[in-house]
Amino acid sequence: MSSVMLLGLGILLIVVEIFFGSFFLLFIGVGFVITAGIEALVGFGYFGNIYVWQALSVCLFSFLSLILLRKPIKSWFNRSQVYEDSFQNAQGIGEIRQGMVYFKGTLWAYELDSKQYARANIESSSSLLRDGDKVQVLEIKGNTAIIYI
Repeated sequence: MSSVMLLGLGILLIVVEIFFGSFFLLFIGVGFVITAGIEALVGFGYFGNIYVWQALSVCLFSFLSLILLRKPIKSWFNRSQVYEDSFQNAQGIGEIRQGMVYFKGTLWAYELDSKQYARANIESSSSLLRDGDKVQVLEIKGNTAIIYI
């Protein structure tokens, strides 16, 4: 292939990487770009079959760039992502929907507050609550909302 075709394919792979985010097409694209530079400056015609040498060059430079650049690039992206558990100390008003508590855009299984459950002296809290009832969410434990009626 000509150096222009190699360069175009390399740039195309790097652009496609933006949509996939796998961090493998990027390095293959880098291999094609480096191979295009070598083809433009020196050429592979002196060594025999040009396509074999181009393929070996793409593989070698892709592998080397993967080994040398993957960790630094991943660390740049990991620093920019900050995850926060917004349900850690979640409290507020929820609504009973489909036998669950709708709170902060999510349906949660629920349990009555232990003190309230003991006072009610009942087997199941689901008989107390109907769709549309408003409840006080005291906290989120795992996948369960602790509520107060």
